[in-house]
Formats: sequence, C-alpha cells, structure tokens
Amino acid sequence: MKTIMVDMDDVITEGGYLYLINKYFNTNHHKEDTNDFYMYDFIPDRKKFFKYFINNNLYDYSKLIDNAVKVLKYLNGKYEVYIATAYIYNEIPKESGKIALYKHNYLVKNLPFIDPHNFIFINNKGLLNCDIKIDDKLDNLKNAHIKILFTAFHNKNLSDSYLKQLGIIRANNWLEIKNIIDRLEKECE
Repeated sequence: MKTIMVDMDDVITEGGYLYLINKYFNTNHHKEDTNDFYMYDFIPDRKKFFKYFINNNLYDYSKLIDNAVKVLKYLNGKYEVYIATAYIYNEIPKESGKIALYKHNYLVKNLPFIDPHNFIFINNKGLLNCDIKIDDKLDNLKNAHIKILFTAFHNKNLSDSYLKQLGIIRANNWLEIKNIIDRLEKECE
C-alpha cells in the first residue's frame, strides 16, 4: 500500500496560532499580513509570549481547513496515511511536549478514522520516506516520489515555474489534492 505523509498546521488546521497572538497582544492581525512562516513579525517579546503560548492550547482555537476531513477519509481508504507534524518551538524546546499532547488530542478527536499509531511528531520531516508528501513547507517535501505543496500565506509567492523545477505540484485546497492524486494514480495504471 502506498504511503502518504500529511502535515497538520496550515494544511489540516489553521488559525489557532494567530488567534493566540491577537489575544495576547490585543491586535487584529490576519494571516495575509505576513510572509513569515512562524508569524514572528507579530511578536515583539517572544520570551514572554511563549510562556503564555505554551499554557494555552492553540488547537482549542484552530479550525479544520475546508474539505480536509472529507479528502483525508477518502485517501485513508486507499493509502496508508500518516500525519507528520512538528511540535518543538525553538523558544521553548523543553516545554514543547505539551504541544505534542495538544496535537495528538486534536487529531484523535477530528480524524478518528486515522490510526493514532500513524501520528508522527517530528520536526525534520525530510527524514521520512513516503510515496506522497503534502506539506506547506518545501523542506518537508524531501524524500517523496510525489511532492504536493499546500498553498499557505508564507509560500504563496513561490512561482509555479520554480516549483516545477523542484518537482513539486502546488495545491490550493483539499479538493485539488484529491484530483491531483487521482489523476496521478490513473496515469500510473
């Protein structure tokens, strides 16, 4: 059975991190306001913020991206689906185990059809070898036969020609992911 690695943040879920930033600083930032992967532009005092951050479950404020559950359920019926997600923050590496717990609980609740044994908590996803990888960060797509970059605020400016040179296919939403994988599967028959 073919394997698919799927990232969690900004691919399956979104909004929680920005919600906590806005709540802590009493601001009204939007994801379109930055191109920074970690939204650090919005955080003047990271040390104080991350003390607050670690004690608030960002997944209580995260929403599922449209059609993610539907398409993941479909893919899980045809492939071995793994959710691979980073959880260690550089500012709070020793306390980051809480983030893994928050993520685990969110995944169990919202993706009950995926075996929790298929949850991988790892910061360097380039180490994983899979047939298909779906992620919003280029480095995480290494070691896959099919690389799908999920469009997010921080990668939207990467040109299609650049991605093509890297052998990467862009997908703007979950229905596109389904269509890309189905098309590629038919081409391989």
